[in-house]
Amino acid sequence: MIADFHNDVLTAEFDQMKKLARELTCSVYALFRGGRSFADIRGIAQRFLAERPANVCLGLEDIGYLNEKNSAEIFAWNPIYASLTWNGSNELAGGCFCDSGLTPRGKRAVYSLSEHRVAVDFAHLNKRSFSEVLDLDPFAVVDSHTCLSSVCKHPRNLEDWQVREIVSRGGLIGIAFVGRFLSEGKASASDIFRHIDYGVQKFGIDAFCLGSDFWGTADLPDDIGGYADLAKLRAIFYAAGYSESDTDKIFAENLKNFLSKKEQSQ
Repeated sequence: MIADFHNDVLTAEFDQMKKLARELTCSVYALFRGGRSFADIRGIAQRFLAERPANVCLGLEDIGYLNEKNSAEIFAWNPIYASLTWNGSNELAGGCFCDSGLTPRGKRAVYSLSEHRVAVDFAHLNKRSFSEVLDLDPFAVVDSHTCLSSVCKHPRNLEDWQVREIVSRGGLIGIAFVGRFLSEGKASASDIFRHIDYGVQKFGIDAFCLGSDFWGTADLPDDIGGYADLAKLRAIFYAAGYSESDTDKIFAENLKNFLSKKEQSQ
């Protein structure tokens, strides 16, 4: 059983979408804005909806293009979550490598996401924008792909207070397989375990899942290059005393339950 809260196959190797889905219990494929025009985003979304495997949901990464003219179309794509920015500032908010907060348009975007029962994805937001989103009391919050600052300091990682805010609102956190988020040195599967285990011990097992960022980064651990390698990570959990059922929660069931609840609410 493997589920993934965030990978970038749609904007990296779209033709692998269906094959990949057969390897996974369920997953969220992210549609990353990058330098793409809205016409490009629309084309990818329409193709995804036409070919979507039943066990795959859509996530949106950096919705700086959201506005009053296209919002109805975007929400008709039925995304599970949407992140406001990437690493820098954009039309909506400030990312983790800048200091700016929510713009007026960003506040309207948060309200629109809540109105359409789409979770705000805190991935890439800086702390100021994070706090300003919380002040708006959004429908749901998640962080689809991140790591934990108490284990490894990085601007993309969550501080304990941020984890607590997400968990207290029933949100879910996907631990990313990005080497520089995981460790100051060369990362391995053991570092993925360290981040998840820290979160589980401090905040509970139901709040964490895998958010690989496969196809979104080349900075992967030495021993994790794809989903087939996650047997190594599972073995580390077993060796540390995790039961099969608790390991299954982290590897698949937590995300499966989250997606089921969110789809029922939409």
